[in-house]
Amino acid sequence: MLLNNNQFSGSVPDLSALSNLTWLNLSHNQWSGSVPDLSALANLTILGLSNNQFGGSVPDLSPLTNLTHLALNNNQLSGSIPDLSALSNLAWLNLSHNQFSGSIPDLSALTNLTWLNLSHNQFSGSIPDLSPLTNLTQLALNNNQLSGSIPGLSALSNLTHLDLSHNQLSGSVPDLSPLTNLTHLDLKNNELCLPEGTDLSVLSDVVATHLESLNLPTCEVGPNG
Repeated sequence: MLLNNNQFSGSVPDLSALSNLTWLNLSHNQWSGSVPDLSALANLTILGLSNNQFGGSVPDLSPLTNLTHLALNNNQLSGSIPDLSALSNLAWLNLSHNQFSGSIPDLSALTNLTWLNLSHNQFSGSIPDLSPLTNLTQLALNNNQLSGSIPGLSALSNLTHLDLSHNQLSGSVPDLSPLTNLTHLDLKNNELCLPEGTDLSVLSDVVATHLESLNLPTCEVGPNG
């Protein structure tokens, strides 16, 4: 069902009778209120609710085990992300430009993800272990309140785009040399540093302007370091 790019407003009507739906796109409208309960639509593979005025928390999505694409970006959603571990078929997840807060949950079950965008929210705490997500090509966690060090990313060898900018990350940048497919890298506006002797020539294929914007100092080594 494609109802995107219209001027629908108000609450989404009850869709529970449409149990055979595989595609639901309500994006780019003026829907408001809470995200409706879609648990009866167990055959959905694509769910697009982006660019509306939905608010409040996201309901339980665990019955939607066939989802491959989930777009809730550009709304006014808040609270924490619900448990997504049952959505093991997800390849594309965009929750950006909302008001989600708290820690980023464990996403290790989502091993089919190729695209993950949680940017422009209010997530805090550390970046979770993403090493099981070996199919990721794009990872955007920028413009949050994430802190601590960047975890090892060497398992994510398919990454082409990595954006962790505009957070509160600190410590040294981990070894990025295994990310041989990387073309876009943005780590600016954090408190990061490069280990002394880091060879950036391994990132020679990364877009030059992004490297130039890093302005990363060399990590200070203490007297006993």
